[in-house]
Amino acid sequence: MIAIPFIYFTLLALYLMRKNGGVDISVFLLLVYAFSAGCSILLDAMNLYDDNGVYERIPLSIEATISYCALLTLSILPFRKVNSMTLRRVDVQSEWWVDALAWVLIFTFFTTLLSTFANLDIAIHTDLKDVRDEVYANEESVRLTGFRWLLALPGTLFSQFSPVAIVLYFINIAQQRKTTLFNWLVLLSSFTPILSAILIAGRTQPIYWFLSFSLLYLVFRPMLDKAQRRQALLPFIVLGSVIAVFIGAVTIARFATERPGGDSGALDSVIAYSGQSFLNFNYFFCKYTAAEIHLDRIFPLTNYFIVHPGSTLTDYRDMIWSASGLFIGVFYTFLGDLLVDLGHGGMWVYVLLFSLISYLVCRTANREGTITLSRLLVILVLVLIPLQGIFYYSYYKVNVGYFVVGTLLFSGWLHYRSKHNEVKA
Repeated sequence: MIAIPFIYFTLLALYLMRKNGGVDISVFLLLVYAFSAGCSILLDAMNLYDDNGVYERIPLSIEATISYCALLTLSILPFRKVNSMTLRRVDVQSEWWVDALAWVLIFTFFTTLLSTFANLDIAIHTDLKDVRDEVYANEESVRLTGFRWLLALPGTLFSQFSPVAIVLYFINIAQQRKTTLFNWLVLLSSFTPILSAILIAGRTQPIYWFLSFSLLYLVFRPMLDKAQRRQALLPFIVLGSVIAVFIGAVTIARFATERPGGDSGALDSVIAYSGQSFLNFNYFFCKYTAAEIHLDRIFPLTNYFIVHPGSTLTDYRDMIWSASGLFIGVFYTFLGDLLVDLGHGGMWVYVLLFSLISYLVCRTANREGTITLSRLLVILVLVLIPLQGIFYYSYYKVNVGYFVVGTLLFSGWLHYRSKHNEVKA
């Protein structure tokens, strides 16, 4: 039973890869979930339950397994319509506004760096396990006031626009719009959320960066010649090496001492980190029954500013704990969060609506090898749900809400400007 998701996602990915002539968005997503499912098999074989965020072993439910595979398939297949293998150009629509956004993101990175520099220095020179322990103890790792708070404001609003920065980076290279220095600055601006990850010794944001860059590289690869591919990958190798070292350091610091000899504990944590999603989903599918529907994490901005002003994720977790006795701070894919928030039926309704919306957005995205930037940004907002959802529903945060709303508004503005210019012409 435990091998079913791995076999299913692998075979489906291979089938679509052969049919599409390469790795496109849908194939990449399937391979990500196949990898996670493969790690689930290792986790089970090594009996890594009751540790590193993995719930106790229970019998696998055929209903949970079928739901897991079916819901993820519904979430992924609409992106086949983008047909990224045949894309050759992105219609930027408004050069001035796109460049303005790029400068905003670059400015955000440097203001965030300045506002957190002292704390970054402390985190780097502190045992990363101690840094993480402070986070688990609910101690604030950053306390900003006065001018430093004002300096951090751009980061509050734009820190999660990292995937947008990567899109702009590839557009600049593919269409030779800007200098190499500017392109490096744009890519560097995608590092803003990683600064926050360093402060809490977290691994998820750096992994999100790797996943986002890899997915978008596959989207833009058909538009790049060999020289442009080298140009695009060189800074990725440099910055990616820094991230890889950080992830390794965090893993060793937090987990290497938990097993005799050290190294096995770090390896176990990597396997558990990568493979727990399906097993934890099965646990909640079987053990959790939603007493009521909660939209706190589905609409984080509305909840934070109107419904429950100032509420935190800790408050929500405590509420679920008191009602069910289950701790929800684990990885069980975005489906697990939907199950907890909306119940079993609500999870299906959400995914069906998401699949329909994604299909409608993607079906006419590729027009004779050209996609508009406004459409590409909407697709980006949608595809990040299953991509980052390998761990959890990542759109629950207020600052991610700023990214979603801001990106959709910017996309709408580009579309409006494009139509307005067509009328004038």
